[in-house]
Amino acid sequence: MNSPPKPLAYSYIRMSTDVQLKGDSLRRQQQSSKAYAEQNGLELIEHFKLEDIGVSAFKGANVSSGALGKFLALVKAGEIVRGSYLLVESLDRISRQQVLDSIPVFFDIIKSGINVVTLADRHLYRAGETNFADIMYSVMVLGRAYEESKTKSMRVGEAWRNKRNKASEKKLTKVAPAWLALREDRSSFDQIKERADIVRQIFDLADAGHGSFFIARRLNKSDVPTFTKSNGWHESYVTKILNNRAVLGEFQPHRYDEHGERIPSGDPIRNYFPQIIDEDQFLRIQAARRRRLVEGAGRKGPEYRNLFSKIARCDYCGAPMRFVHKGRPPKGTQALKCTNAVRNLGCESVGWKYSDFETSFLYFVKEIDLTAILQAAAHDSDRATLQQKMEALEEKLHQLQSKRERIFEMLVDPGSSTAFIKGKLEECESEIAGEQEQVEQLREQLIARQPLQPITSLQLKSMIDTIQDTTAPDIFDRRAAVANRLRTMIRSLRVASDGSRPKAKRIEHFLSSSGVDPAERGRLLDQIRSSNELAQRYQRTFSVVLADGISRHVIVTSDDPTDFIAEVLVDKDGAMSGSDRGMTIGSDGWDNVFDEPARAQ
Repeated sequence: MNSPPKPLAYSYIRMSTDVQLKGDSLRRQQQSSKAYAEQNGLELIEHFKLEDIGVSAFKGANVSSGALGKFLALVKAGEIVRGSYLLVESLDRISRQQVLDSIPVFFDIIKSGINVVTLADRHLYRAGETNFADIMYSVMVLGRAYEESKTKSMRVGEAWRNKRNKASEKKLTKVAPAWLALREDRSSFDQIKERADIVRQIFDLADAGHGSFFIARRLNKSDVPTFTKSNGWHESYVTKILNNRAVLGEFQPHRYDEHGERIPSGDPIRNYFPQIIDEDQFLRIQAARRRRLVEGAGRKGPEYRNLFSKIARCDYCGAPMRFVHKGRPPKGTQALKCTNAVRNLGCESVGWKYSDFETSFLYFVKEIDLTAILQAAAHDSDRATLQQKMEALEEKLHQLQSKRERIFEMLVDPGSSTAFIKGKLEECESEIAGEQEQVEQLREQLIARQPLQPITSLQLKSMIDTIQDTTAPDIFDRRAAVANRLRTMIRSLRVASDGSRPKAKRIEHFLSSSGVDPAERGRLLDQIRSSNELAQRYQRTFSVVLADGISRHVIVTSDDPTDFIAEVLVDKDGAMSGSDRGMTIGSDGWDNVFDEPARAQ
């Protein structure tokens, strides 16, 4: 005769932190569950992991989103058999909330047909029973658990606040960045010079426009020792250093929330560590890295071939322009070409020889100021210094505005103090106003300063040659500096590598399918072709809009990348200047721009 099946038992283990895992607590609870099940004829379900490790019961996270909450949901859904057993070390493992919140949780389990066993005293709370002594005892145990957790929370919080207030006298923790060492009296940190110098080198390389991958590769190539036992420098570790505000001297305390997640606790403590990086440089780098996250980044090759990656777009279809590499000159070719044209997705754009386009762009878009870029490395350009300061201020303003948004989000938290949020918001608004005022003052200085130093055509061509000389040992650094400047300055860049020819083809296609008399259609098409050829509309063209609102529109000759058919400058107020096929452009608008040349009388 078959014996009846054993009742099922589930072991529930909750630990507020993973520190207890390093001791004997987990093993002890597991063994206690097994022993009770064997002694009482229960079948312990071991494959069903009912554990809340690092989840607090003080705020009920184990019920609202933890394993215990999922268990209760399965019970109510009928997937856990009524009459089963829930084995816990003590009732405070189930809840440490206030009694009015914790008692319903406990009673809910009992009323759902689940027997609860506390292993510490081997007491059984039977499902569905209302023993008065059990009720009173459970109320006392759960009430005491809440008071203990509340007292502990208050004591820990007060102790931490006292440590924060005395941080200038004695450091909160021995944990420090890899380039610092805590003194024996815990009064301050000393720099580890060799490591601090490596951190400064990393930031200088990032400030020059290099990404984490390149920096890690350069450090490994130079046999620079790592800060850990790692086998060489890794891109992720370089990124971690570049994002670490400890280089500015800040320390951000953390705490564990009710879900066991490590989160910031309070505001950062300024001047906690020795500052080793200038804040302006840190902010410039954050701004550049944030742009790359939006625009995309990538590994640039040994010569940083394409200065216009993620910047240039096809003027015909709007797709990105791709760097097409088919071998090195003289046999091979390198060109910018529309991505859709490369993929045969409908765009009829032709390629523009890359070196010609780069030369034309740097030659005609004088606002790029190659002189300042090449001098900036030697700190020899006042204008470059002001522009770098502007980038840092704008990034700080961006971070403050993001902080303000996070403060607003705190309003939806029902437990937040309105007075506290109001104070933080006012403090943040004051900082934003101060930064905005500095940005405006700096912008006025840039406007007042001589915008560009005079430079001859020959000098400009010579500078372009210096950043196209692939044999130069520092060619990557030169081109990276220029590319970094382009990403900062350019709002949009549209490339029409075949002039208006694709537009003319669309007109021809429209006329061919419109039912117009063939003779009349032929006459119209001949006139359009003649007009376009006479006006040189099929020549290569690019249009760029800069961050300050200035735009340039250039039609380049086919045989010389530094010669133009039309060059038009539109300032931020809309005033136009330049030359269109030998005619000076004034303030009369676009009527004569890129049109047919005037016929001789």
